[in-house]
Amino acid sequence: MNKHQKPVLTGQRFKTRKRDEKEKFEPTVFRDTLVQGLNEAGDDLEAVAKFLDSTGSRLDYRRYADTLFDILVAGSMLAPGGTRIDDGDKTKMTNHCVFSANEDHETIRNYAQQYAPLLAVFSSQGQSELILLQKVQEYCYDNIHFMKAFQKIVVLFYKADVLSEEAILKWYKEAHVAKGKSVFLDQMKKFVEWLQNAEEESESEGEEN
Repeated sequence: MNKHQKPVLTGQRFKTRKRDEKEKFEPTVFRDTLVQGLNEAGDDLEAVAKFLDSTGSRLDYRRYADTLFDILVAGSMLAPGGTRIDDGDKTKMTNHCVFSANEDHETIRNYAQQYAPLLAVFSSQGQSELILLQKVQEYCYDNIHFMKAFQKIVVLFYKADVLSEEAILKWYKEAHVAKGKSVFLDQMKKFVEWLQNAEEESESEGEEN
């Protein structure tokens, strides 16, 4: 064989391509698996938490982050504008979501403790927290039914230690995105004022001590 010729291995190219082929993006399969597990857990939030934790090793939560967020917050996949997909099919919906929860402090706190570890994975440092805030802002803007819920979602994440005070203040002052900013900044105004006052009080107490 001429030393300048490259050897050809018949069939190898096809096999390499098959092995390197990207895995299909199948959000509906992800939804079906997640919804089925949540519904099988019944009313036991601890069982729900265990299911989500164990399933995280099999399902790609990062890849299907939008679908995961839809289900945990609204109970099903959403079409653009916030309308539920397959609303009439109960096998594709779950009541284990924030929007179906009773609006009392204890219930919401339990949901926050169930979902916080999942979201904390995406927000383990300041920059990641800002990205999460921006994603929530864009999500609520793109799904119009969620626009009024933005402040509630942010406060929920703050109470669950997913978002820090510093990240929220930075987002409010300079790091928000353009989508619906006037609406969302207005929603957050009172909470931000409360955070700033609490911070000032804490600094004053520190100086006195």
